[in-house]
Amino acid sequence: MGGRYGTLTALLFCRALCFRPEVTNTRQQARAMPFTEEQMRQIYNTNLIDFAVQHGFEIEKGDRNTVHVKHSGGLYLFKHGRGYVCFSKEGSKGNIVDFVQEYMGASDFKSAAEVILNCRAYEQTEHTIPPVEKKPRGDLVLPEKDRSFDRTIAYLTRTRGIDKEIVYSMIEQGKVYGARTEKSGYSFHNCAFVGYDENGKPRYCALRAPSADSHFRQDVENSDKTYGFTMEGRSNRVYEFEAPIDAMSHATLCKLNGIDWREDHRVSEGCLSDKALSRYLQLHPEITEIVFCYDNDVDGKLADGTPHNHGQAQAEVSAGTFTDLGYKCFIQTPQTKDFNQDLLTFRAMLQADDKQPEKAVER
Repeated sequence: MGGRYGTLTALLFCRALCFRPEVTNTRQQARAMPFTEEQMRQIYNTNLIDFAVQHGFEIEKGDRNTVHVKHSGGLYLFKHGRGYVCFSKEGSKGNIVDFVQEYMGASDFKSAAEVILNCRAYEQTEHTIPPVEKKPRGDLVLPEKDRSFDRTIAYLTRTRGIDKEIVYSMIEQGKVYGARTEKSGYSFHNCAFVGYDENGKPRYCALRAPSADSHFRQDVENSDKTYGFTMEGRSNRVYEFEAPIDAMSHATLCKLNGIDWREDHRVSEGCLSDKALSRYLQLHPEITEIVFCYDNDVDGKLADGTPHNHGQAQAEVSAGTFTDLGYKCFIQTPQTKDFNQDLLTFRAMLQADDKQPEKAVER
């Protein structure tokens, strides 16, 4: 393969970064709520695996004690149905209430409990995964558009630091919008990222909560991951990412460094895969170079606790595969966890540098 790419971030970061974002638990502490004793028993006796499946999460075999949530990285549910653990997020574990808050966007204990109470409670102590029959994929129905995209725009530009021009360009192309869904009597507002086929038909849609405090992310039913979120370019190079936000963050870093962000192609898989890339390459025979920009999961672990950098391990595998197919392949590793964190770190450095002359004048 072509080797490790002479990274953009090496140009952007004028000094070595020892920055590690501190992990904080933003989950609110549970207070006493007006639920009966029977309701509380029902909440905590609800089987988490059944609950997750009913709410659109897909499961597959894990290890002896767990099942794995597909397309989630390191999220595992215990087979006894009473809890979960996520090895790709430090400190992410808990019971069904914690799960609803962390992965379904519930803001507090009360709203999480009310969502759970609308689901049948199970008393079983062991969960068996039935054989999955593959059904023909139905048509993708995009979530309803919100009245305003203000939440989505604010989240992407302010919280995530993505350039406004890039965000508005994606909105104009119909690849990003603010979505609104109703479930269990609650309204949920999410960022929607859409992938299209060669005829302009939506084939993939990923939802992401517009909040730094929520880990909610989910693919819309009938999404086809072989049609990823894409940013079309003009060159013979494509950059490959796990998430749309990372692709847009990388484009922003280019713009901040005086590079035309529209020049190169970008593809987001929505997971650790290269299926969307394969399809994109079929549609763009002019591409000869691939740069794999997967996450730098330095704190990642396998199900048994063994340290494992999921993103970089997959980058090595994918680069080898596509090198064998005749492409010139590189790996561009983020300085921090991912390219959005790189972007936020770089913006913080720029702000700090802007304040230096002011301090010098004061002296």
